[in-house]
Amino acid sequence: GHVDFLAEVYRSLSVLDGAILLISAKDGVQAQTRILFHALRKIGIPTIFFINKIDQNGIDLSTVYQDIKEKLSAEIVIKQKVELHPNMRVMNFTESEQWDMVIEGNDYLLEKYTSGKLLEALELEQEESIRFHNCSLFPVYHGSAKNNIGIDNLIEVITNKFYSSTHRGQSELCGKVFKIEYSEKRQRLAYIRLYSGVLHLRDSVRISEKEKIKITEMYTSINGELCKIDKAYSGEIVILQNEFLKLNSVLGDTKLLPQRERIENPLPLLQTAVEPSKPQQREMLLDALLEISDSDPLLRYYVDSATHEIILSFLGKVQMEVTCALLQEKYHVEIEIKEPTVIYMERPLKKAEYTIHIEVPPNPFWASIGLSVAPLPLGSGVQYESSVSLGYLNQSFQNAVMEGIRYGCEQGLYGWNVTDCKICFKYGLYYSPASTPA
Repeated sequence: GHVDFLAEVYRSLSVLDGAILLISAKDGVQAQTRILFHALRKIGIPTIFFINKIDQNGIDLSTVYQDIKEKLSAEIVIKQKVELHPNMRVMNFTESEQWDMVIEGNDYLLEKYTSGKLLEALELEQEESIRFHNCSLFPVYHGSAKNNIGIDNLIEVITNKFYSSTHRGQSELCGKVFKIEYSEKRQRLAYIRLYSGVLHLRDSVRISEKEKIKITEMYTSINGELCKIDKAYSGEIVILQNEFLKLNSVLGDTKLLPQRERIENPLPLLQTAVEPSKPQQREMLLDALLEISDSDPLLRYYVDSATHEIILSFLGKVQMEVTCALLQEKYHVEIEIKEPTVIYMERPLKKAEYTIHIEVPPNPFWASIGLSVAPLPLGSGVQYESSVSLGYLNQSFQNAVMEGIRYGCEQGLYGWNVTDCKICFKYGLYYSPASTPA
């Protein structure tokens, strides 16, 4: 996928049981390949390398293998030998050739092998499977997707090597929303991967351990068409029409979710002012952007309070072009775009503390608040903590302070978002007859 749509790729990765990472035999490992592989390793998804386009002229597989070892991982096991032009054949290695590669990565097996002891096929298979599912060994297969070379073998490998991360023995329901989409009829559709249990039509299901929703309609996708169903099982993807489900919402028991490290999405880099070509379509444009940003959180927008311009934030040119096409084709709104500008961020350079006291100008409120702000390393984001006891200042007041800090960080001294700092709520004072959390 293009880097502008990396967030969508990351969301999809989070619900996979395994991945096939394609590498062009002609072009080798690309920058985007490295980004995707890094994400797969971080999340902990077993991965097979598939060297594609081996039927093109001028292919040197030894160079591709070296490229993989240098840029991705040296822990690869090449499962096939390939005869290139003019014969073009892909054949599995013999067992002994495959096991040599597995043995070299295990000190115990290597010592046993060099001492002349017999290695059982079962322990070799188990070693390969363990390392594959631990993401410390990556099988390499070959073929041409376009000309159906090596594909049957790859499908067989997928069915044998990958197994589901679902809890088939569990009766408790657990599922995660990984995609939001709007249909042509403007239905809001939530795509959910089920990890355990069975979801039935008319079930009442708890969302992220909070409110419950009733399942009134359920769909699955068959050949790109939505088909109604009345139940869905662990391991399946189900589609619900619902206004309240959000990306990463969890249905049922959150403890049954696979424990995977979260990948942070890249932040938008550019912003621009947009307006409809027809001024009377302004409300239509805002409604359309609301739906699009709901599906893609990396596409953000707001209305400037001073100029009333619609400001759109995005990752790159390709994402902007796709958004314009979507607005025109799906929502029938053409837009005019001003020159994009780079989005800057503000961060503190040193620690500072300050307290605003009750009724001391310019504070008109019946409350005192003391905060400290300290810089953090790049990429840390905003961290918040409170050292004010809940026994003294109850949760509603604490929440109001935290919300005020979040709002304040949206616009720093120079008008940009504030990031990479730790903010501590250190002191609070209020007058109970007059003070309110608002």
